[in-house]
Amino acid sequence: MRGCTLLLSDIHADIGALDAILKLTHDPAFAGRFGPVERVLNLGDTVERGYHPCEVIDRLRSLHHLVSVLGNHDEAFICGNPVSGSDSRSEAANSQCRAQDTWKGFFENAGQYWADHDARLYASHGGPVDPETICPADADQITAWLHSRTWQRISRDGQRYFDWSGYHYLPEDAFAAVRKVLQPGFVILCGHEHAEAAFEESDDGKVADILYWLQKSSFTIKGRRIDEKLLPLREDRNYLVRLGLAGPEGYYPYFGWDRSYFGVYYEKDGRRYISLLSFVLGRDRVPP
Repeated sequence: MRGCTLLLSDIHADIGALDAILKLTHDPAFAGRFGPVERVLNLGDTVERGYHPCEVIDRLRSLHHLVSVLGNHDEAFICGNPVSGSDSRSEAANSQCRAQDTWKGFFENAGQYWADHDARLYASHGGPVDPETICPADADQITAWLHSRTWQRISRDGQRYFDWSGYHYLPEDAFAAVRKVLQPGFVILCGHEHAEAAFEESDDGKVADILYWLQKSSFTIKGRRIDEKLLPLREDRNYLVRLGLAGPEGYYPYFGWDRSYFGVYYEKDGRRYISLLSFVLGRDRVPP
């Protein structure tokens, strides 16, 4: 079996979750199912909200096969701009990390999007729509930032609109944008909203929400039950896939969120697949 690409998004300074994912995905049982991990694709929001930003950056930096794109929280971290969602403990940890020099250079080669023409993968944190096509010409700096690929998000009500949480685009907009970049059969990968999503575009341009219809199963590695939603990729279809929250550390004390989400892209028997995966961390078993 060929090697696979590990898909992560919204680690949010959660070293316990990141280490748990890396431990699972580098186990021989995982390699036997999906192939050995040959590349890690990090879809952004590496820092903030959680409590261990420098530790997460150091761990990711140690992965020689890492590709990263920027998230809105990464950009805020770099520039020192406040973004809602971090509690006082997170703010202190991220401020302390930013004051150090160890993180510098990690985000240097990360842009707002990344494309693999051979695998037909397009990655951005929020969305793939060119901001110049949607942002008003007279927009101020903050408004322009909220139209950028790091802040874009899939519309939940079937309409395009802008508010102070970003620009909300239709799946049709995402497919139209990436058709200019990649050949048919492509997959758009994003994160940002901490909830899984999957849309399919047929060759006649019709778009369907397919998350509910994905094949569901589970398997066990190292005593952890991993839940899977399987998406076989057709060559005459395009896909928009959103990963869930990889690092719930900053949410656990308040909402009890303790499930970590990630994904894997792989090829098997001449077909391409994406598996959306998740497992319960169990904070009593994961290092703080």
